[in-house]
Amino acid sequence: MIFLPECFNYIGVNLFDGLNIAEPIDGPIMARYQSLAKQSGMWLSLGGFQEVGPDSTHRYNSHVIINSDGTIVAVYRKIHLFDLDMPDGPEPIKLKESDATAPGAEVVACDSVAGRLGLTVCYDLRFPELYQKLRFEMGAEVLLVPSAFTRPTGEAHWEVLLRARAIETQCYVIAAAQCGQHNEKRCSYGHALIIDPWGKVWSEICRYFSFGVA
Repeated sequence: MIFLPECFNYIGVNLFDGLNIAEPIDGPIMARYQSLAKQSGMWLSLGGFQEVGPDSTHRYNSHVIINSDGTIVAVYRKIHLFDLDMPDGPEPIKLKESDATAPGAEVVACDSVAGRLGLTVCYDLRFPELYQKLRFEMGAEVLLVPSAFTRPTGEAHWEVLLRARAIETQCYVIAAAQCGQHNEKRCSYGHALIIDPWGKVWSEICRYFSFGVA
C-alpha cells in the first residue's frame, strides 16, 4: 500500500488556488489515480484532495482510499481546519484554511490490506478525541495522518504528537508528509514517519524527493 501526503496532487500559493482547481471525487484526477491503483495492483492512500465543496466559495480537504481494483473504498473530509495567526513565532504564520475550505462531519475508518485504517488529515492530529473514537469505537489499527505541516509547528510538535497518538491508542501511525519550499509563501516541515504502538519510530524520511518502505 502506498501512502501520499496532504495536497498530494497540488499546492497553491494561497488557499483559493486549491478552490479553483477542485474536482468531484468522480472527476478526472481521481479517475487517473484509480487507474494507477488498478494497473499497479496497489492500494493508495491519497491525503488532502481538493474536492468540490458545498458551495462556490468552499471546497473539502478529502482523504481518499483506493483499493487495488481501482475502487474508492473510503472518503474522509477533514474535520479540524487549520486556522492560525502566529505573528510572533520563529517564522510568522497567518493561515486560515476555513476561508476556502468547509469542514467535514463524519469520522471514517475502513478495512484494507494494511489493516483497519483510521483516516485523518494534518491538523486533526491536535485533537486526540478523534483518534480515540477511531480506535475504541471504530476498531482502527493503523492511524493515517497525511500532512503538510508548517516548518515552525512541525519542528515543535510533529513527532511528539504522532508518537502520543500511537501510544494512547495502541495503534500504528503512518504520517506521509510534504517537505520543503513549495513556493514563496509555503514551506512544509517534512519528516514523514511510521510509528508503532509503543511509540517507536520505525521509519523517518528527512530528505526532499524521497520515499520510505517499512
